Amino acid sequence: MQEHILEKLGLSKEEAQIYLFLIKNPKQTISDLSNKLLINRPKLYTILPAMIESWLIWNMLVGKRKYYIAENPDIFNSYFHKIKNDFGVFIPEIKEMYGNNFKKPIFKHLRWKSGMKNIFLDIAYTLSVWDTFYRYSSRRNVTKTSIPNTQWQEYKNLRDKKKLERMVITNDYLNSLKEKKLEKEVVIIPKDFDIFEDNITKLIYANKVAIIDYNTEECFVIESQIFANFERKIFQLLFRFLRNTK
Repeated sequence: MQEHILEKLGLSKEEAQIYLFLIKNPKQTISDLSNKLLINRPKLYTILPAMIESWLIWNMLVGKRKYYIAENPDIFNSYFHKIKNDFGVFIPEIKEMYGNNFKKPIFKHLRWKSGMKNIFLDIAYTLSVWDTFYRYSSRRNVTKTSIPNTQWQEYKNLRDKKKLERMVITNDYLNSLKEKKLEKEVVIIPKDFDIFEDNITKLIYANKVAIIDYNTEECFVIESQIFANFERKIFQLLFRFLRNTK
């Protein structure tokens, strides 16, 4: 256990063995260390000078014989503080690398009704209580490609439990089918501009933008805070404009 702690402070296995042996057995010759620790002499001729240079041990001459002695264990305070200082520099560096990597958009491709369901579940699980998400719904036939209500129930239960707010831009047809709710505000694309029946839904939530193509049942999710913020600004601008032109 003591050896492992010293190794964590940066000592090699042999250095830890030598130091602890010298703590228990002061004044040892190189022959003593080789015989009792089973480390060959050529290796010791490399290790011992390095340990002296690191202030882990020191030597003394008695006649013609050289003895090695362990330094005071307080020396390891400086080892610990060095690790602590290195760690203080290391963490900001890797956090910057982490941040730079995760600034790059992550693109996910989902398919079919299971993919659609997973997107809505992701909204419900990702967002916190009272959070808002944004939806463009340009559906033309909600019965043809709708997911069975049983598969929606988990999403609906969690959405309502968290009281998630929804802002929706849609067409008059879809709006007429949906129940009016306090936590959902809807604006309509004017018919004289476009009937808005492309059968596509776009959802903006947290740091994600999801697109569902009901024509092909292909789904795409872009995970990027910058991209989501950009899409959110455009949505809010259009939403305010449509709300003011009612």
